[in-house]
This record gives sequence, C-alpha cells and structure tokens, in this order.
Amino acid sequence: MKTIRTNLIVRVAISLLLCIVIVFWGFQAIGGEWTAEQKEVWASVQANWETIKKGDVEAALAMKHDDMVAWYGSNPEPLRKELMKQSYLNWFNSDKLVSYKLRLLTINIFNNVANVFYLYKYEGEKFSNIGRAFETWVKQDNKWLAIGSFDSSCEYLPRCPHVW
Repeated sequence: MKTIRTNLIVRVAISLLLCIVIVFWGFQAIGGEWTAEQKEVWASVQANWETIKKGDVEAALAMKHDDMVAWYGSNPEPLRKELMKQSYLNWFNSDKLVSYKLRLLTINIFNNVANVFYLYKYEGEKFSNIGRAFETWVKQDNKWLAIGSFDSSCEYLPRCPHVW
C-alpha cells in the first residue's frame, strides 16, 4: 500500500514538474524579445495605422509598394494600389477613426520580406471593428513598404466574390 502511494506521489510530482517546464518554456518563446528588424517592421505597421487615424490618404498610399494588393474584409475582391485611394476616401468620408489598438502576434522576416500577423481593434465616430490581419512588407530603398494585406473582421463575416 505504501509503494502505491509513493508511486502516485512521484507520478504527480513529475507531472507537475513537466507542466511547469512546458508552461515557462512557452512563455519564453512567446515573450521573447523582437529583433531590431522586427521592431522596424512593426513600427511601419503602426505608422500606417497613424496615417489612417489622421485621414491622410496620400501618406497611407506612400507606405504601399506600387505592386500592393490588399484584400479588406469589407471588400469582396482584392484591390490593387490604384484602387485603394478610392477605398480610403470612401472610408474617411463616411467615418473618422478615433482610436485603435494593435496586438502583434508574430513577424517572420526572410531577407527583405516580412510577414506580420496581428490583431486590431478600432473605434470610429460611427463604426468600430475587431479583426485580424496578415500583411506582407518588403524592404525597398531602406524603407519597409506594404506589398500585400489581408484582414478579416472577427465580428462581421466578409462577403465573398460571386464567381461560382
């Protein structure tokens, strides 16, 4: 009887130790420091949101690569950069962004290309939204420019193209 109890105590202690190791190992991976280059990309993402908050269409477009393609959750199809100006004007004319919060999930950088995954929440004078975003940024002439973007609202289902 005493051996069964001792075995049980040892098993519980080992299990707890393993759980503690796994939990703290996970925190280290999640809470790790970002590299200088990752911080630079994240600063570009934040600067992009600041241009939107200011309602500055030209500054927002200046942060986009000429070959930019964006697929906003509110659009049934992706937009090229030349159509994004009208999309921004429609948004800025219908609502003014009052505040926003961004939560970085991860940034993967390969040579001069960065993939950024983050969550966003914004409050406008009329509308608000919570969503997730995936953006691709490319470093050109020592500056990070958005070249691809996809976002999806967590509150509203996006419309899909009617091609089927």
